Amino acid sequence: MSRTRAAFLPILLLATYGTAQERHPALVACETLAAQDWLTKAFEGSEVLSGAFDGRVKIETPMLVRNAELRAARIGFSLRHGSEGTPRQVAFFDITVRDMRSHDRYGAAIKTHRKDPGISVFLSDVSLRPDWPDWISYETTNYDAITLDSAEALYAQAVTIADWNADAAIDSKAETTQLVDVVITGPGHRPLRLWRPGPHYIVHSRINKPAEDTLIWLKDCERAQLRIFASRFNGASRLSSDQVSCETGEFPAIEYLSEDPRQTGEMHPVFATCS
Repeated sequence: MSRTRAAFLPILLLATYGTAQERHPALVACETLAAQDWLTKAFEGSEVLSGAFDGRVKIETPMLVRNAELRAARIGFSLRHGSEGTPRQVAFFDITVRDMRSHDRYGAAIKTHRKDPGISVFLSDVSLRPDWPDWISYETTNYDAITLDSAEALYAQAVTIADWNADAAIDSKAETTQLVDVVITGPGHRPLRLWRPGPHYIVHSRINKPAEDTLIWLKDCERAQLRIFASRFNGASRLSSDQVSCETGEFPAIEYLSEDPRQTGEMHPVFATCS
């Protein structure tokens, strides 16, 4: 696992932002830059897309989307398979999505599809504020920020989903979902939905929802592996029983890690650490 040194961070400053505390912006910025350097090298030779977009944008793997803004779409970035034999992966960094619009009950800012399985999605410095209608029901307001159907993996670093008010902020059917410095805020229905057993990682992340109900929904709590490090859930360092919902089972086995899993080889190498 790579380790990047941020010489501009005083030791005292690092000590001030300890376990399960809000991290200093300079530290997050250092790790964001390291992640984007990794992605730039990993996607060398892939098509690069930048710019401002209104409406749906079709993305074919492999592609790097950077320095982009999107608005006014039912489906924003729609991820599909590219040419046979090419890597099934897409990366986004320095992205803003806002003011989404849908003519029916479905919508998502970033979406993979069942007919195009096995895509790995990388996110770094991504801001999503879709401004969907408030959640009512699946029959009328089945809107997400990120919908990953039949995906291989989600690797998200420095992602903000703000003023979340619809169904799932992240609805992931990926085999593994790894979140670092992800912040989800707002009164939406279920901030995080995880359909596969994992393992899934939540590191230095925060989920804040005004109501004391579901923050994380799991398809199968008997098999799910949820590993958490230095994260906050409505301000608490551990999830309570009323903050986790299960379709199968009663409560998952949650491992609260004492060591940063980015430094133990457990997580994807896109996640560097600065010190």
